[in-house]
Amino acid sequence: MESYNHTICMKLKLDEEENKAVRTLCAICNEKQKIYLKLELDLKKRQRKETAKDEALLEFLYYENKMLVGYLGVCNFGGNSVQISGMVHPDFRRKGIFRKLYLMAKEEWQRISKAEVLALCDHTSTYGIDFINSIGGEYVSSEYKMCLNKKDLECKIKQSHENASIIKLRLATSEDVSEIEKQTSIYFGKPLNEMDDKEAKVVNMNKEDVENSFIQQGNNFISYMAILKEKIIGKVHISIINNEGFIYGFGVLPVFRGKGYGREVLLATLDILKEKGADNIFLEVESQNKNALGLYESCGFEEVNVMDYYVIT
Repeated sequence: MESYNHTICMKLKLDEEENKAVRTLCAICNEKQKIYLKLELDLKKRQRKETAKDEALLEFLYYENKMLVGYLGVCNFGGNSVQISGMVHPDFRRKGIFRKLYLMAKEEWQRISKAEVLALCDHTSTYGIDFINSIGGEYVSSEYKMCLNKKDLECKIKQSHENASIIKLRLATSEDVSEIEKQTSIYFGKPLNEMDDKEAKVVNMNKEDVENSFIQQGNNFISYMAILKEKIIGKVHISIINNEGFIYGFGVLPVFRGKGYGREVLLATLDILKEKGADNIFLEVESQNKNALGLYESCGFEEVNVMDYYVIT
């Protein structure tokens, strides 16, 4: 029997070989079931800093004969909740592999924190939903991932150029941190410590780090403030990874809504992403946010999958 038979590895972060193996496993699962797995591999790879010795292990890998057949990742970027997601190779399911990974991960996060645990699962994944139900998961919400229709992209960019917008986007500076915190709380009903992963990771930096890192981290995280006649009326964050653009944390202050400014900010954001070489553009939105859904759909975004969130008690 080979030494790697039925081996579980616990890691603080994935090395290049492990990262590649997880992506390969993800591709196999997607090919077999056409499901979406929100693993945040790029976010964790690019934004995680060196951690303290007592930091919880975040990556759990299950090998059989040196072949990666199971993976569970924990996302914890400083808020009051941690998110778990993962997969098992289709040919190795119903063998208790993911349950073993889950129990090990649970022991780790309970050792460090009493944070709320959210399990992420593709809306169409019968296997994933069955497992979450078996551990007492309680459904709380759903999130749509949307992609801009490529046929609409050029049209929307042309539209933003033809309509001389009075809305301008400027790069955020360290002086905008408190404004971004305030707006995030307004838009998403969350205090700072419950912000979305990408925003929380940035605004929780040390003050000396903000000047260099908050304004722009290459193309991996860029913050913009929406300006109307020298007044800040909203914000938006973007990133570009492997020529794919992402929009998140987007909003316009309530007093300025209903005037078409949200559409102008969104179109200006698409313009920036196009100039930076994004081939595809994605965003995520809660299923209950009907106003945002309507805006995104009217600008050419289409639903590509649904991610369900469950609280693990």
